[in-house]
Order: sequence, then C-alpha cells, then structure tokens
Amino acid sequence: MKRKRIFRLFASGLLIILVISSALIYVRYSGDMRAAEARVTAGRRSVKTPCGLIEYGEQGEGFPALVIHGAGGGYDQGLLIGELLLGQDYRIISPSRFGYLGAETPADSSIEAQADAYACLLDALGVERTVVLGFSAGGPSALQFALRHPQRTQALIMASAISYTEPLSDEGRRRLESGINRIIGSNFFYWAMESVAPGEFLALIGVPKDVQRTMSQEQADLAALTLELMHPMSRRFPGILLDQTRQVPRDWPLNQISAPAFVVHARDDTLVPFSNGEHSATEIPGAQFLQLEAGGHLLLGQTDEIRHRLTAFLKATGAR
Repeated sequence: MKRKRIFRLFASGLLIILVISSALIYVRYSGDMRAAEARVTAGRRSVKTPCGLIEYGEQGEGFPALVIHGAGGGYDQGLLIGELLLGQDYRIISPSRFGYLGAETPADSSIEAQADAYACLLDALGVERTVVLGFSAGGPSALQFALRHPQRTQALIMASAISYTEPLSDEGRRRLESGINRIIGSNFFYWAMESVAPGEFLALIGVPKDVQRTMSQEQADLAALTLELMHPMSRRFPGILLDQTRQVPRDWPLNQISAPAFVVHARDDTLVPFSNGEHSATEIPGAQFLQLEAGGHLLLGQTDEIRHRLTAFLKATGAR
C-alpha cells in the first residue's frame, strides 16, 4: 500500500509539473506571437495601385533602393537586408512579395507580374529610378524588373540570389513536404524549432554548421534576428508555397540587362547554390562578381566588405 501511495504521489507530481510546464510554454508562445503581430502591423504601409493593394516598408533617406526579400520574409526582412548591405544613406523601399504578410496573391502571380507590381509601387511613391537589390528568392523578380523596366533600374544587385532553378525530383518534393514545410507551416512548430534548436534551422536555410561554430557574438545576434523576423510564420507560408512552385529557366535573356550589376555569393551557401551567382555574373553584361569563400546564405561576417564594395559600385553608377 505504501508503495502504491508513493507511486500515486509521484505520478500526481509529474502531472502537475507537466501541466505547469505546458502552461508556461503556452504563455511564452502567445506572448511572442502577439509581439510579432504588433511589430509587423506597426511597420507596414500599404498603397492602392493599378496592380492591386501593395504592402511595403520604408526607411531612410537618399537615393531610392528597392530591396526584394527572400523566402520566409516580407517587407521587414527586406528592410533588414537593405540596412545591412546598403547602410543608412539610401531610401530603402521594401515590398512584401505575393503571399507574404499582408500582400495579396493575385490571379496572375507570375514573376513577371510581381516585377510589374514593383513598378506600380514606385509610381505610387513618385520614384522614377531605383537601385534594385534582390536577395535569395527575391532574385528572379529583381531580374525581371531589370529586364522589363530598364529605364527605371539605376543598378542591379543580386545577393545570395536565385537566378535559375532546377526541376525538383519527386523525392525532393517529398522531402520538402515532409520536412521543412511541416516546420514552417505552423506558427507553433516554427516557434518551437527556433526556440529549442535554432542551429538546426539555420542549417536548413543555408548557414552551415562550420559557419555557426565560428560566428562572433554580433553575427550570432544577426542570425537570431533573422530567425525572429520570420514570426509569425503563418503570415508568410502562402508566399513560401508560391515560391516553391517557381520555375526560373536558365535561358532568361539576362544578356539584355542594361543596368550596371553587382553579384555577391558565398561558396558555402547551402540553400542557393554558388552556381546561381556564377550564372548571374556570367550572363549579365559587365557584372561585377564578389565571390566569398564563407558566410553561408546570410553572408555572415561579410557585410562590412560587401558594403564597402557596394558603396564604390553604386557611387560609380550615380546612385549616391
């Protein structure tokens, strides 16, 4: 009887601990989601255009720079990328791409239509010419903007950017659907992954473990901020799914891009292969190519050099 009583007490105590732990986790999760929603709402702007309602963020003064975010992003990620790579001397305009945050997904959600939506946004803001910076999955629409609106493109920057895609195999599709999509398809699952195992998620988005092991505190803080800015994930997931359907052929006529171009890519980028940077730099006439040995997809530890090189490049184009 005594042993049974001890067991019941132990089981009851364990249950109480689990209930309390679950409650504390829920409180923390709910608080983080409320904070993320408040941050996204506070920073967003929107404008009605002939291309539909466009959501964007804006900061800084100076020559306009249209910064196009990657997968898992939104206008907030674009603002961060713009600040890191361009500094404080530009008027950074960062639209949310189709399906991200409060951006619509129109019937024509092609890459070409996305590029034309950027032109509509610039019209609404009274901007005639702009630097265009495409990061990661923002690369294809940046290329299309430069092709479709050359008179508005002062300069083109491709940073860790996609310039073509390979067809996804059935096995690759299954891995995508059973792996990363399950994590990022839920606010809670992504929050839990980002809270408990940020290193594993960083590896999933192209930051190798070797890079993570050598990060300075400043670089670690930047990596953590990048993951944090993906909350709330449910507001970004429709755009991620749309990105996964994109087919970007190698034979886009990049040789017709007339704007001065600058390409930067790290060889150890495990999300967007280095060959994408090589493709952009080879096909775009006269493109400058900054090849980095390390830094991963987020170019960690390389932003000072990149900004220095971009400052000289943009000054030469008249975008200063």
